[in-house]
Amino acid sequence: MSGAGKTLILIAHSQRLPELVKLIRKRQVVFADYRLLATLETGAAIEAETGLEVTSLFSGRTGGEIQLCGLICTNSIRAVYFIRDLENVRLDEPDITPFYRACDLNNVPLATNLVGAVALTHWLGRHLERVGAAPGLDLAEAE
Repeated sequence: MSGAGKTLILIAHSQRLPELVKLIRKRQVVFADYRLLATLETGAAIEAETGLEVTSLFSGRTGGEIQLCGLICTNSIRAVYFIRDLENVRLDEPDITPFYRACDLNNVPLATNLVGAVALTHWLGRHLERVGAAPGLDLAEAE
């Protein structure tokens, strides 16, 4: 990933937000090592549940995901978590389609489900594990 920064984008559809928050709590040491950006709703939930500082942009309903997606093209985003809910599709939830394109064009990893999010978190925290700061997390622990 050429030139990628120390910033993560965190987005989750409403029904999947607890899963993302639980993963962040379990691997807080990994997420604390990055600057966190999110839509307003996701950012507020993460801050309230973890105490981590999250820079929240606009609400997903008012284009926050568009702001975040544009940042992917600046070569400053390390990875994107966009945890989707395909079972309860709501028209007011953020759209992932632009993220696929932006992430693919800019070689930014994108996790769209819990299994991918666990794997991405492990990858992001691999340098911490070498020094013993971040124990591994398996999918069963995140659920």
